[in-house]
Amino acid sequence: MPATQTINVFDGLEICVEPVEEPDPVYFTSNEPEFEVHLRNNDAKYEFSEDSAFRWTIETNPMQVVHTGEVEFGPLDHGEETTVTVGGRVLAYEGHGVFGISTAGASGKSGSDRWELTAGRERSADPAYSFSVWDESDYNASIRRPKRLQLAMFGTSVVLIVFALIQILLAMGFIG
Repeated sequence: MPATQTINVFDGLEICVEPVEEPDPVYFTSNEPEFEVHLRNNDAKYEFSEDSAFRWTIETNPMQVVHTGEVEFGPLDHGEETTVTVGGRVLAYEGHGVFGISTAGASGKSGSDRWELTAGRERSADPAYSFSVWDESDYNASIRRPKRLQLAMFGTSVVLIVFALIQILLAMGFIG
């Protein structure tokens, strides 16, 4: 089941991530999901200039970076928000996937309220959204087929119980 959390930097710049299309029920290695990154300046220390940027990463299994990119945004004044769409690349590896956001710092001219947010390193990304990635044939063999087999066994059991009840009722003379 996917999980999400809001990343909060500079005491008020809120960053949250959600998929453009929810996984059904998981992502497969051949999927190319896109994610919407929502940025909101909720009275952060600074207002951010048009050259501000953050780094996003998609990792699977302990710290294996699958994709990374840097996105510029801005300007983003107090109370404003913006959304950017990233991703759209094949996931490729099975495992637990994490979409992370990395920011390094903000710099600007002294006395200015508008600063430039700089992108951080991919290894320092904060997890914003997590999800499962399966190879589709493994998912079919491990999840879908056993569920179908359980349903078939349940259905067979119901038929046998009904047949046994009919036999008992026939033997007792209630039917026939």
